[in-house]
Amino acid sequence: MYHIYIDSGTSNSKLYLVKQMQSVDTIIANVGTKDSAISGSNDVLLSGLKEIYHQVLEKNALKDSDIKSIWLSGMVTNPFGIVEVEHISTPVDGKKLLDQRYIHLEEKYFHRELNLIRGVKTAQPGQLVTMENIEKMNNVRGEEIEVVGMVASGVIPKDQDCVMISPGSHTHMLYVKNGTITDIVSNFTGELNYAIQKDTILGGELTNEDIILSKEYVIQGYDMVKTYGIARALYIIHATKVFDVCENEIRNCLLSGVVAGGVIDMLKFKLDRDWNGVKKVVIIGGKNYIEAYKMISQYLLPEVDVEVVSSKAGESYGLYGYLELARILEAQG
Repeated sequence: MYHIYIDSGTSNSKLYLVKQMQSVDTIIANVGTKDSAISGSNDVLLSGLKEIYHQVLEKNALKDSDIKSIWLSGMVTNPFGIVEVEHISTPVDGKKLLDQRYIHLEEKYFHRELNLIRGVKTAQPGQLVTMENIEKMNNVRGEEIEVVGMVASGVIPKDQDCVMISPGSHTHMLYVKNGTITDIVSNFTGELNYAIQKDTILGGELTNEDIILSKEYVIQGYDMVKTYGIARALYIIHATKVFDVCENEIRNCLLSGVVAGGVIDMLKFKLDRDWNGVKKVVIIGGKNYIEAYKMISQYLLPEVDVEVVSSKAGESYGLYGYLELARILEAQG
């Protein structure tokens, strides 16, 4: 018997065909909740997901009845996903994620039950969120299943406090204690970087290439924002073009230091105040810009082991997380 796991994000969705706890086929589609938000309906998302589901069945000579269950994680539980589902409150481990999954009968496209893996939030059940406590409120959708996969695969040790950093449009930091997500801090990063590059004068003063970052200039960018603040730091980057003192690639490094620096400052703040005992930081991803987070972490936190990790080709930590949930479910009988 086969199972389907789909990791669906803002722009893309990745489907895995699973048999005997292994992925045997994968299909990627350029469809996500962004498309639903633009169209004003989740039909475009659901039809796109159903299309890749049909493709994997056809490719493997399978019928719908051959698929025992379908599981989805990521943005499918947000307002522009399949159905909006409330986050689970921390602390959260794999068992809690499994037990509190949302079973949705999708009658328009799939005509069957879908197991939706909920996101995670720091707000507690019944807690009133106000201006006085809003700085403690954070949430993720998709990173929680990746953490479960990283714990299951040993990337995050169960017996060691660890912080997982997931750079992206929003860079999330998840504090993992004894294999359990205990706290979250979210940051506005990728979207800030995109806005700076697309809608400011700096856009014409940077390279569009995915360059290898220079630690020297990444740290210089961090030092500038730490000393002068973001407005002045960005102007200094612009001034390097006005006075012709460096190449576009160096300005990219400086900007990476500015954007990533605030995240690592926050990491240091949490380690000093709340996340005591953390000796390992795991940064997930394979793009070059992610190295800026590692460089600044090592610069500010020399006593912490910092590692950048990515999953095997054709797989993901989200997939490993789903497989862990499947193992727990099987053990439950």
